[in-house]
Amino acid sequence: MPASHRPPVYAPLSAPSQALLLRIFPRSAPPAWWLGAAALLCLGAGPSRAQVLESLPPPIPLSQAEDRPPTLEFRVGQRIEHDSNIYRLSDSADATPLTGSSKRADTYGVTTLGVKLDQSYSLQRLELDINAQAYRYQNFSALDFTALNYAAAWRWSLTPRFHGSLSADQREFVDNTIDVQSSSEVNRRTERRALFEAEYEIGAAWRALAGVFERRLKNSLPQTYEADATATGGELGARYVWPSGNSAAYRYKAASGDYSGRLPTLLAPNEFSDREHELSFEMLPVAGSSVRGRLAHLDRRHDGFEARDFSGLVGEVSGRWALTGKTRIEAGVLRELGSYQTSTASYYEGERLYVSPVWKPTEKTAVRLRLDQSERRYKGGIAPLPVGRRDTTTLTAVSVEWEPLRLLRLVASFQQDKRESNTAGYDYLAKVASVSALLSF
Repeated sequence: MPASHRPPVYAPLSAPSQALLLRIFPRSAPPAWWLGAAALLCLGAGPSRAQVLESLPPPIPLSQAEDRPPTLEFRVGQRIEHDSNIYRLSDSADATPLTGSSKRADTYGVTTLGVKLDQSYSLQRLELDINAQAYRYQNFSALDFTALNYAAAWRWSLTPRFHGSLSADQREFVDNTIDVQSSSEVNRRTERRALFEAEYEIGAAWRALAGVFERRLKNSLPQTYEADATATGGELGARYVWPSGNSAAYRYKAASGDYSGRLPTLLAPNEFSDREHELSFEMLPVAGSSVRGRLAHLDRRHDGFEARDFSGLVGEVSGRWALTGKTRIEAGVLRELGSYQTSTASYYEGERLYVSPVWKPTEKTAVRLRLDQSERRYKGGIAPLPVGRRDTTTLTAVSVEWEPLRLLRLVASFQQDKRESNTAGYDYLAKVASVSALLSF
């Protein structure tokens, strides 16, 4: 997918997501129980956003994991992209203080090395995806970086009735957008998550659920509106599974965390707590199709800094349908809520809708379209007269894929990323064209 400002994170959200929904991630080194598991798993690569990596598909539910064949795959790729507005500057903004010239566009290359493993051993299954990508810019060499991204999971089972998963992912990317342009320095962002889940089948339909998690968000620049944050917590719940394979679940999640490295002030609290009640479901109406969803109430509190508190509904519904043998469509709607602390805002809320049809005229070719529209409203803050910032972002993209050989995939794509805002300086328009080749063996 071409580079853009904060491209959509495909459901289920991780971050975001998850980063998009909780915006909380652990700060310090992982605990011993996770380091031991990571050594066994070897670690792997996850999705990203903002001029980084292509989004990976959501993890396959445990109920379907046993149906997949074993996989060991190596990847080598090269992508060339031209971006008309690298820093996502407003048309009214002067690029010179940031870039040293009037230039806004750049052409850059992305070299990819990756490995993917999906293997079962008796009742156990290991999933691993590692992706290293080197970005090299023609004009703005300060943005050059190499990202190591991974997603890994151990789908464990002690008995056929007692099973679960141990998983982790990491995403690294440069966030060079208007929201962090307080200086000419480059902000490098790292997001990490670790999750241990257990499920016990009480009977034919009921399951008991439990889990613990850690999440981390780290910025290389000290002053960002989405500040460094850490959180650790746990969850308890229950799931009901129908004979058809459809399921519904309830989870209660609680976490405590802090905005790492920040000194508490009248404007910036240091600690927070999250409480979340979540209902989720999964439906498999026909072969090749699925519908998933979640609806939760999130409540974040800052002791002694009530002006930064927020609460409300978050969630998503996403589906994938095979319309014909050559056509399928993916679509979803999401409700967002997250921390964003300035003098005029404490959090944002918003909605996002996306539709992505895929047409395969032949076995070796595919045409993909994507339309993504979102709105964010920034609320709260400590200023006497809040600005009430409101952003609307529209992402449209088209790509054509061709597989001349079984191991080789060629892709050409075009994307337009546009944001409109009622606050001066936060609007932008960027057009991105790219060609890429990926060798998998």
